[in-house]
Amino acid sequence: MSAISRRSPGEWLQLALGGAVVCAMFYPAVWMVLSSFKTNREIFKHPFGLPNDWKWSNFAEAWDKGGLGGLYLNSVIVTATAVTLTVCLATAAAFAFSRLEFPGRRWLYRILLIGLLLPPPVVAIPLFAILRDLGLLNTLTALVLAGTAWSLSLTIFIMTGYFNSIRPDMEEAAMLEGANIWQIFRDISVPMVWPSMLTLAIVNTINIWNELMFALLFIVDDEKRTLPVGLIRFFGRYSTDYAMVFAALTITTVPILALYFLLQRHVIAGLSATAMD
Repeated sequence: MSAISRRSPGEWLQLALGGAVVCAMFYPAVWMVLSSFKTNREIFKHPFGLPNDWKWSNFAEAWDKGGLGGLYLNSVIVTATAVTLTVCLATAAAFAFSRLEFPGRRWLYRILLIGLLLPPPVVAIPLFAILRDLGLLNTLTALVLAGTAWSLSLTIFIMTGYFNSIRPDMEEAAMLEGANIWQIFRDISVPMVWPSMLTLAIVNTINIWNELMFALLFIVDDEKRTLPVGLIRFFGRYSTDYAMVFAALTITTVPILALYFLLQRHVIAGLSATAMD
């Protein structure tokens, strides 16, 4: 008897419910992509149907009309820099909290975790004032620093859990052989937590790539804006070209979705390993 025929009614119900949830969550993305190939008339007349004429020209027009090339470059620079800083700093901090003993370690860790509880609007005005005093407003550096600072709490929390789940035997053996803290961290600890670093790099890439509020507040010049803010260009005061909006959203969203689906195995493996602590 095959494995399929041995499933109980309860298991079939769970599969059906799981499939329904997946379809409900994934369908908006499918609808967005389909709408990007339609005209404005088709979007309103047949919102859930397939396009009568697949208008590939929408993507080229959206790219030129919205200046997506420059926006893409800005988003790539901000995301790549912020993610690199976040993962490197969080890994070093998590190693210190997990492996080293120093005064105030527990209190510093608890204070750091307060960042998990603060919503972005709470820190927007203080961040604006700090960046203004540093002369960094209207620069990509402001977005890099804000994105890095905002991502550190969660990243350190997960990395610390991953370090705690690993036995320190190899690190202790290296210390007995005369290795210093930096050598242990670089040559032993980092290779062991590399899967978790990759997981958090992917998660932070998605979050920072889609960040809107800080980019909207800290950047004034159009040529320095990132993709989420640049999409506002497609919304007019009295009318909106929805075909262009959906084409721009597809251009913006599909690459990051493709990255996630290609690397989702590493994300699940890294989070599962952390959860075993």
